[in-house]
Amino acid sequence: MIFGKYINEYYKKYWYLFVAVFSADIIVDLLQLLLPLIIGNIVSAMQNIGTLKPYSFSVLRPLLGFDGGFVLSASETIPFYQTDFFLTLIMIASIGLFIFLGRMGWRFFSAHIAANIERDLRNKMFAHIQTMSLSYYNQKKVGGLLSFFTYDLQTIKQCFTDGMIFITDLLVLGTTSFTLMSIMSWQMTLYTAIPLVAFIIFGGFIGKGEAKRYKISSDAFEDLSDFTEENLQGFSVVKAFLKEKARIKSFKALSRNAEEKSIDYLRFSSLIECGINIFLAITFFVLYLLAGNAILDNSLPFAGSVTDTGKLLTYVGYYDALIWPMIAGGMLIDLVSRGSGARRRIADILDAKQDIADETNPRHEELKGKVEFRNLTFTYPDGEIPVLKDISFVAQPGMSVGVIGRTGSGKSTLVSLLPKLFNLPRGMLFIDDCDIMDWQKKDLRENIGYVLQEGFLFSGSVKENIAFSEKDPGVVDYEKVRTSASFANIDKDIMEFVNQYDTIVGEKGATLSGGQRQRVSIARAIYKDPSMLILDDSLSAVDADTEKSILNNIKSREKKLTTFIIAHRISAIETCDLILVLDNGQLVGQGKHDELYHSCALYHDLCELQKLEKEVN
Repeated sequence: MIFGKYINEYYKKYWYLFVAVFSADIIVDLLQLLLPLIIGNIVSAMQNIGTLKPYSFSVLRPLLGFDGGFVLSASETIPFYQTDFFLTLIMIASIGLFIFLGRMGWRFFSAHIAANIERDLRNKMFAHIQTMSLSYYNQKKVGGLLSFFTYDLQTIKQCFTDGMIFITDLLVLGTTSFTLMSIMSWQMTLYTAIPLVAFIIFGGFIGKGEAKRYKISSDAFEDLSDFTEENLQGFSVVKAFLKEKARIKSFKALSRNAEEKSIDYLRFSSLIECGINIFLAITFFVLYLLAGNAILDNSLPFAGSVTDTGKLLTYVGYYDALIWPMIAGGMLIDLVSRGSGARRRIADILDAKQDIADETNPRHEELKGKVEFRNLTFTYPDGEIPVLKDISFVAQPGMSVGVIGRTGSGKSTLVSLLPKLFNLPRGMLFIDDCDIMDWQKKDLRENIGYVLQEGFLFSGSVKENIAFSEKDPGVVDYEKVRTSASFANIDKDIMEFVNQYDTIVGEKGATLSGGQRQRVSIARAIYKDPSMLILDDSLSAVDADTEKSILNNIKSREKKLTTFIIAHRISAIETCDLILVLDNGQLVGQGKHDELYHSCALYHDLCELQKLEKEVN
């Protein structure tokens, strides 16, 4: 068991399951301590009689320790199953059965608790990271995030499946057996307790060192997960550049590092286990040395009798019951150290704050589509150099805005500010004459269709991908799906598939071509019926005729869209109402095609270069 932020709430939420686990385990522990008492008293009774025959005797006397031992009846032979000795065996078997059922119970309930907490934490972590901005994901690696959902959650789960039993056995079985031993012979218990005190002191020192080694080991595993995930994502690039051997070499190095850190942690844990065994061996040695000498001297130091062998067996039985709590104590130190480290790593995820917050009274009006940049300068949260510098322009509702420029000039950054993906200083960007920081993220993003160049698709059907914006995934407007696909000029292609709109696109749309993925992504954006459409170089993989068809559909749409089109081809933007020319983060030209061709040197050069390329081709 572990305690701390994001964990304590589950003790209250699942209190009834915790009560069930602790109750079942306490009953099991007490029943385990009843067996040595029964066996010891039987042996004491046999010792007083000298021999045991299958005749009737009182089972209550050996069980409860009454004087007189077994009452034999030599005059009458009785079947064995009618003797009190047989009833004693039945009692021992019944106790064993209840112990079995109790263990089944606490295992069931503890597993239920652990599974519930693992599920709740996983859901909470996933829901939390869904609210984070792009800057958060830019600072985190996917493999590292995945390790929190696997490696650390499994550790937390183990803390509740095993940890509850360890702590209950330590507190109940350990303290009760030690107390009973002390009552029977405080002298012998005093000697055997010395190693226990040393063990407790030893455990306090090793806990911090183990937690430190666990963190190092988990960080190494996170690095390995990052590399594996990245390599699988970019496998086609690895194959294209014949880098298989180099990647294998790098993977082996990371794997070796993770192995070394894990071995270092396991080596430290093994030393702890060895220390526990040494303490156990010492206490056993002390116990049997004292008991052996006492037997030889006929002076067993037990209250009420100095020669009672049955009491010695009971005492040894109690001490045997004490062994497991001692082992559990060492395992608990190891488990709590790992669990606390995992809890802190998970808390780091859940403590991460959203850097894009809505105002107390955000704007809730319908978006019309007017966009105004006022001397906007933008630097990424983890950057130092401005990506955009002093950008100013106005786009009226329904206008088409083309954005062009050299690679790395800030085109994608400019349009990424419109859905409020990053924080901005107030007074720099206005939507419908209202500062973007006064808009609610939800309202903006529901009214903006954003299509990225890579055209990411989920591994479902074509229909599910196009209708991704549906609030209820089970309810899809098929006619609207086809209308959106026709808008993106992809309906004909889809209808030629064997399963048409039910065709599974595979991971990231692997079964579709680059152009098909882009067009399905455009259809997905149109399906949500936005007031603003952003095409971030998302026509780059389609041919000129398809590009022209899509642009005509945008212009002829009944509901006019404020459209931002990022493109490298002049043909994609030359008919736009406003063209923005960016160079090194600065706006070096704005206007219509003919105007810019004569007034903006960079735009003129881009036009001439593409004319030349077209002639050569």
